[in-house]
Amino acid sequence: MKSLFRLVLVALLFAGAEPALARHHHHHHDEGAGAYGLAGDTLLIIRHAEKPEGDNSGPGLAPAGEARAKAYASYFQHLRIDGAPVKIDAIIATADSADSERPRLTVTPFAQASGLKIAQPFPDKEVKALAHWLAAGAPHRTILIAWHHGRLPKLLNQLGANPDEVLPDGFWPEDAFDWVIVLRYDDAGQLSEEKRIVEPAFAD
Repeated sequence: MKSLFRLVLVALLFAGAEPALARHHHHHHDEGAGAYGLAGDTLLIIRHAEKPEGDNSGPGLAPAGEARAKAYASYFQHLRIDGAPVKIDAIIATADSADSERPRLTVTPFAQASGLKIAQPFPDKEVKALAHWLAAGAPHRTILIAWHHGRLPKLLNQLGANPDEVLPDGFWPEDAFDWVIVLRYDDAGQLSEEKRIVEPAFAD
């Protein structure tokens, strides 16, 4: 009887998973999150602001990074893309570590100004888990994501984007802090636009 119950349970699990797998199969990046869950979403992806120089720089931001973070409070509240205002619904940052709290610190002034909480569900390397988590969320959101630049090409790939389209040679340069990667998804959850915009020089 137990084995029969187990077989029924397994059958139900597979039956429940099948539609997701089927939809996932149609997406052009099979290893990605299955962006069907990102219907109508806009993702704004940034790296953390400037860090102190040197190997023992600590987990915080450099003065230039603090200035950028403060400027983000106004920048993201009044952001317009292609002339249309953008209202951010959620903020995500890399989980704090002993080496770096920079992604959270970068978006803290904007979070305080907008009244949004910063979610930090995953550490730096778990970009695949982040992509799946995003795809499991509600549709039609605009989400600001602050992460470490070394992992961002993989995150873009997991989100169905092509890093080579928006980053030079598919990599985020060590010295570039003023970029916002914009990913837009249509109502079917397919990536409809990917582009890089350059912030104004407010942190100089």
